[in-house]
Amino acid sequence: MIRTLLVAVCALTALTAILPAQEKPASKVLLALASYRERPKHPNIFFYEHDGIATGKIVGTVGTPRAAATAEAHPVLTHDGRFCAFTYELENNTGRIYQWDLKEQKLTDLPGINASPNAQGWPSITGDGKWLTFAAWNRPGSTGAGWQICFYDVAGKKFADLPNLSATTADERMPAISGAGRFIAFATNRKGGIGLTDICLYDRQGGKLDPLPGVNSKHMDAEPSLSGDGNLLAFASDRPGGSGGRDIYLFDRTAGKFLTLPGLNSPAHEFSPALSPDGRFLVFVSERIGGQGERDVYLYDRQTEKLLPTPGLNSRADDFDPSVIVLKAE
Repeated sequence: MIRTLLVAVCALTALTAILPAQEKPASKVLLALASYRERPKHPNIFFYEHDGIATGKIVGTVGTPRAAATAEAHPVLTHDGRFCAFTYELENNTGRIYQWDLKEQKLTDLPGINASPNAQGWPSITGDGKWLTFAAWNRPGSTGAGWQICFYDVAGKKFADLPNLSATTADERMPAISGAGRFIAFATNRKGGIGLTDICLYDRQGGKLDPLPGVNSKHMDAEPSLSGDGNLLAFASDRPGGSGGRDIYLFDRTAGKFLTLPGLNSPAHEFSPALSPDGRFLVFVSERIGGQGERDVYLYDRQTEKLLPTPGLNSRADDFDPSVIVLKAE
């Protein structure tokens, strides 16, 4: 009996050793997303844990009061999965920037971040949670009108400057910050651009702007996302030549070229991409036929070049605004 058991264990070990790398788990993958699944008029933030292969489940929510007429959207996670920054809006009020502590199960204090009578949204946070950037509409003290990018020192509990970033006569929105906080990608309609909306990159080291030659089109390019090192840039675009409607594009800044995403886009709209810090996984929203609802969240593995099964992720209601990190194996 013992010999039989040992033989079986050895055989299983040998089989695991020869499995292709793409069939082995990539540690735990954690998604944050907004969904109307519990309340048809007001979305909330949910957390979904996936094994990197084919199984997953909802593992929690942001614990703001569900009785109030509130909306939550645009969640982003620190690389350790401890904190989630998001947009919070009470009905008939303007959007605010909040942060949820997943370990302590409570909101964290961000003094002064919402000291504006106007709307704020689209937060993005560094991997260690020390810096947070977001877009604000006509925030008092800002250098320009319309939407501008703000930069908040979470550890110091104060705002910091972004020299040479804001354009006084244009909207700057949808910021995405790299893991260490050096790069900030954002959407802009400033004069001199190529299309209706362009993606621009700000380098905090020296306060320089990069218009990203070869990236933008004459159409709408928006919703940028950066890998942890800032090299990979994912975004949505309605440029011609795609699979249909809006599509997801991925640009390698070091190589200076677009990377292929086999099997990701469809004839329907794809948008709201978010890269995992290591660049392996890409989550996005699609309106393709065959989903659970009108808008669903999909998880794409760049290593295997395929969409992964995500049981329990989507609902019959709208699911949107995803972000993704890869947690270290315990």
